[in-house]
Amino acid sequence: MEVGLFCAFRNPPPWARPPEQLYADCLEQIRFAEELGFDGVWIGEHHFTDDGFAPSVMTLAAAVAAVTTRVQIGTYVLLLPQHHPVRVAEAAATVDVLSGGRLILGLGLGYRTKEFEPVSLDYHHRGALMDESLEVLVNCFTEDEFSYDGRYFQLSNVAVTPKPVQQPTPRIIFGGWSEAMLRRAARFGVGLAIAPSAEVAERLARIVEEHGRDPREQRHYGMALGFVGETDDAAWELAKDHAAWEIDHYNGWFLESGLPKQFARDLREECIFGSPEQWIAAVEQQFGDGDRRRCDHLVVELTVSGMAHADVMRGLELFGKEVLPGLHAL
Repeated sequence: MEVGLFCAFRNPPPWARPPEQLYADCLEQIRFAEELGFDGVWIGEHHFTDDGFAPSVMTLAAAVAAVTTRVQIGTYVLLLPQHHPVRVAEAAATVDVLSGGRLILGLGLGYRTKEFEPVSLDYHHRGALMDESLEVLVNCFTEDEFSYDGRYFQLSNVAVTPKPVQQPTPRIIFGGWSEAMLRRAARFGVGLAIAPSAEVAERLARIVEEHGRDPREQRHYGMALGFVGETDDAAWELAKDHAAWEIDHYNGWFLESGLPKQFARDLREECIFGSPEQWIAAVEQQFGDGDRRRCDHLVVELTVSGMAHADVMRGLELFGKEVLPGLHAL
């Protein structure tokens, strides 16, 4: 199993620091994660939040490309209906060139109504908008020049340069596992950013085969949240307040958009707070072989929103030395 580090550049009000210091700290953590052996760095995207959650994901991806040499650089996820697809294609190709072909373009619909209303986008049309955007995006990567006449986009003689290093496109994955998203994934031959259950993976495989593609070529990505310490109690005491703040925010965003809570269980059930041994055992239980969720690359969100930089660095070091080898062996 590959393992990547999730970064949201969050700056919670209870522990706020100057944004320039936060960004410098996050980039130092990312450089350190690469040194420790992480396989990827992943950046989320949200807009109009009280904590500055990464609003400009491709800008940050370019910064990560500039301070690293090896790790994959992924968006988890870029909210495609929020953007013009030609501009996404240009930014993505630029990051892929800067990084020498390390970009993974994770794309999603978005679920927060408050991210659509301020910029006059119809939340209820985001699925149709994403479908059209995907067609334009792929054409930008694969065609020397093209025109497009759709419901949302009318384009003439578009010629995107430079092309990405990865051909014909950077690796693309989709967030979500609704029936519509599974069919998008099958149509475009991409994996899922949310590790599917055995049942969902089987259903996706059937749809992929209907589209004449090989399900074995797909890669799926999962996420685990938590923090690591020398003991379970040490990890809990250090991270619990920061994790509680973060989980409450995620749940609040879902509820205000008319959706059920994403995290409905006790905090210690939703996240992994524990020793290296506890981490390895928990991940193996959730994503190991057999009837569990399929995960080729685990994205780890160490719930450090607002945590002191020195504490984050110590947690990363312990994770890299004591947890990564065990996860890589799964």
